[in-house]
This record gives sequence, C-alpha cells and structure tokens, in this order.
Amino acid sequence: MNGLIDYAAAILAGDGKVREESRLLNYAMGSAIALALLFGIAYAAVPTLIPNSYLPLVLLAIAGAVAMTFTHFHMGCYGNDVACMPGMMAGMTMGMAAGFMVGALVGATNGMYIGCLAGIAAGMALGANLGRPSGVMGGMEGIMAGLMSGTMGPMLSVMMINDNLVPFLYVLFVVCAGILGLLSYMMYKENGGAPKTGAAFVKFLAAAAILSIATIALMLYGPKGPITYP
Repeated sequence: MNGLIDYAAAILAGDGKVREESRLLNYAMGSAIALALLFGIAYAAVPTLIPNSYLPLVLLAIAGAVAMTFTHFHMGCYGNDVACMPGMMAGMTMGMAAGFMVGALVGATNGMYIGCLAGIAAGMALGANLGRPSGVMGGMEGIMAGLMSGTMGPMLSVMMINDNLVPFLYVLFVVCAGILGLLSYMMYKENGGAPKTGAAFVKFLAAAAILSIATIALMLYGPKGPITYP
C-alpha cells in the first residue's frame, strides 16, 4: 500500500521517474474539463439535445472515456517491451473496464441488446489492442474480458433500472477507474516509469472525444429496447 501511495504522490508532484505518467494525468484532467465544457455549451445552446435525466450518465461517459484513454496511452508508452504476463493483465483489465463502462451506460439507456453489442465491441477492441503487443495470449485475454464484461454491464443496468441505478453506475465507474489505476501501478512496478513518447495533448483529447461522443450519441440516438432508463 505504501508503494502505491508513493507512486500516486510522485505522479501528482511531477517526479522525474514518472514524468510521462504525470504528463498523461495532466492531459486527462484537461481533456475532462474540455469535454465537460463542450457538452455543457451544447446543452445550454440546445436544451432539448440531452434529456435532464441523462446528464449524470453523460458525465460518466466523459469520465470513462478519459480513464480509458489515459490507460491506453500509458500502456502504449511501453510498446512491445512488455512480458507476456503483464501484457495479458493489460489486455484483460482494459477489456473488462471498457466493456463494463460502455456496456453499462448504453445498456441503461438503450436496453440489453444494443448495450451488449456496444460493450462487447468496446471491450474486445480496446482489450485486444492493448494486449496484442505482448503476444497472442494478451490479445486473447482482451477479447475474452471484453466479451464477458460487455454482456455483464448491460445486464446489471437493466436489472437495476428501478433500484438506484445511477448511484450504482457511479460506484461501478469509480471501481473501474481504480482498477485501471492499479494496472498503471503494476506496469510501473514491472517495467519502471513509462518511456517518453512525445504524445501530444491534442491527440489525447481527440481520442477521449471520439470515445465519449460515440458513446453519448449511441445513448441518445441508438435503437431503444423494451426496458430502458429513465
């Protein structure tokens, strides 16, 4: 636990040994603020664009997109210099978190069918892409995790439609973000601080924007199932 606290403190302080992680964290915070302002302006300009009941879910979509983008960029810093086991953990963790977060949100607003398709697609694509640099097993872990979580996330949302769904989703996203943070710590322990890649803020923001806008657009305009929120 002390090691994890020291790691987090070093990132917040901009320590040289975790300079890349600190830079990516700044990118994540800047992207979250920029996307929140973007959707806030859109909502103020066209109040009918986003239903009031969807606003807490839109915030979750932005937070989830930023967390997934941070993890993807951080793991990408290590390139192919990752052993099989850490690579498998990276693929599995990313596939699980992406499938759960996207699937749970879309499942809540669009129902089980569309939610499962969205969760599986996001989880399998991101998990496989993150795990494949370490070999076939890493890619397979990402695919399997995306399949499992992409169906579990929508199922939980539909089951909890009438039982404090939104508070549960916030708990789920906090847990997923914490797991992604532990993945970053694990990679630091295994391989040291991330090598400098020179990734630009614009690229990070664009990736987070694509993920969040695609998720929110599907939530708003995708086909609706028989059981949806609110």
